[in-house]
Amino acid sequence: MPLASPKVAGPPAPATDRLRVVDVTDFYSDTVSGGVKTYLHAKAEHLATLGVDHAVVVPGEDHGVDAMGASRLHRVKGPVLPFSRAYRLLLSARRVEEILEEERPDVVELGSPFVVPHLVRRALRSRRIPLVGFYHADLVRTFAEPYVTHRAAAPLRVAARMAARRLIRSVYDPLDVTVAASPSVAAELRSLGVRRVRHVSLGVDLDTFRPHPPGGPRSPDPGAGPHTPPVGLYVGRFCAEKRLDVLLDGYERLEPGRRPRLVLVGGGPLVDDVRARARGAPDLTVLDYVSDRTELARLYAGADFYVAPGPGETFGLAIGEALACGLPVVSVARGAGPDRVEGSGVSELYEHGNPEDCARALLALSDRVRAQGPALRHRARAWAEATLDWKQTVTALVKLYRELARTPTRR
Repeated sequence: MPLASPKVAGPPAPATDRLRVVDVTDFYSDTVSGGVKTYLHAKAEHLATLGVDHAVVVPGEDHGVDAMGASRLHRVKGPVLPFSRAYRLLLSARRVEEILEEERPDVVELGSPFVVPHLVRRALRSRRIPLVGFYHADLVRTFAEPYVTHRAAAPLRVAARMAARRLIRSVYDPLDVTVAASPSVAAELRSLGVRRVRHVSLGVDLDTFRPHPPGGPRSPDPGAGPHTPPVGLYVGRFCAEKRLDVLLDGYERLEPGRRPRLVLVGGGPLVDDVRARARGAPDLTVLDYVSDRTELARLYAGADFYVAPGPGETFGLAIGEALACGLPVVSVARGAGPDRVEGSGVSELYEHGNPEDCARALLALSDRVRAQGPALRHRARAWAEATLDWKQTVTALVKLYRELARTPTRR
């Protein structure tokens, strides 16, 4: 639990001769996993080794501060988000202002696009500190498109998409730099009118996420025998933007005798719907959210391939974790998924919104796994080692932060 006073816990106060960086986001939950949370913990692990003093500001049940490695995790009391109760809102500009005055940052990074940018600007008042926006969430495909699905509501979908694009320009274009984790996302931001976009790829914990040694478990179901069909795995939220409907519609089109097994791990607003579809389907298994990273790595490494159905991924951390564990990938051909696997030789892509093509991709990769399983696993791991090193990510970010700290802010 957070401590009562933010001044009596956590690492020492920032040293004046070090670069000082503060992250502010409300895309953070203590009870569920998430790409932003993984990113912040990886930064906390590596920034101190690069001469950077680091603090993170997130909403919480009460005010307080904890240690996050060598970084400080400030919690600001905020209300629960009604439609996603694992998350809270960051609303207290006064408390954020107090934290920024205490931390004296050289650069502030904004990790969410709705309330946080306005809150930080208000907290900074007239202080001209460089602001970086990390584009963690695809606002069009994550918050606009998935919730308007009926054909009769097509005009509403168009209006929602246009509103999301206007929001992207209004939030990110005024910032000193906007960071995108994938080339396709960077290109889309520029096409929407956001200037000063920088591509910085994310990484994966290659020590935790790795293939099992020979003789290790080969299935998320420890009772599965050696001659069972290939196991496909999905790890993530059960929500509209992940388009699990397309995945499950495609999966149901496959002949029972040729289907792979499919294991879905996670939770979210659609968990009851997903579990209902799994009832009576012996080859489809739904498992609860797994918080322990070692256990999660065991699940990855015990499967035969990974499935990434979400068209709104801005990087695809789960795809990276799966590759690191030696899994080839079936991915929707939209968003950042194709960026993660392009050139790897261990993937199959399917058309966005097309269950028939999803079925084709599932069957094609299942057949490849049957024919080339060990070779595919080796190539997937080698690709992860070559492209997904967190040290490279944080080094690139620090270079950007130092550049901004030396340059007058444009605002």
